Amino acid sequence: MATNDNAQSMYMLNSGSAQLEHDRLNLQHYLFNDIMQGDLLPPHIASALDASSTPPRVLEIATGSAIWLTEIAKTLPHDAELVGLDYDTSRFPHSSSLPSNITLRKADMYEPFPSDLLGRFDVVHVRMILFGLKEGHGTDLMRNLMTLLKPGGYLVWVETGPGMH
Repeated sequence: MATNDNAQSMYMLNSGSAQLEHDRLNLQHYLFNDIMQGDLLPPHIASALDASSTPPRVLEIATGSAIWLTEIAKTLPHDAELVGLDYDTSRFPHSSSLPSNITLRKADMYEPFPSDLLGRFDVVHVRMILFGLKEGHGTDLMRNLMTLLKPGGYLVWVETGPGMH
């Protein structure tokens, strides 16, 4: 796995080795998957991707260990384009352990995204970032995430915690 010493200030739960954090993120995914009853995407979005005449393009922000991308890859055509972005690359699995249609890249969600990613994606998936969100940056972050979507694309933002519905 890659390392990134500068990410400690960005990544709130940097409490152990890269492997421990990788394992924690995977466990978190499986717990969330149980809560969501196995639906990695809302059913109407999954149906829209299935009905599309073009291979789906899906991007995940704060991908961490890329477990969500790895799992969603099993439900999509092999020619789907799956991209994971994270500021902290130390949680990324080695590329040889990923399906060939998954690409992981370093990116800061608070900064403009590279031009090759803009307007390309059917789905942008974000999960469990609310507690780490910089105060006062929510609106700007939302605008930045929207730049990744193609017209008619979906932003799927999943959170949990006190007061969440």
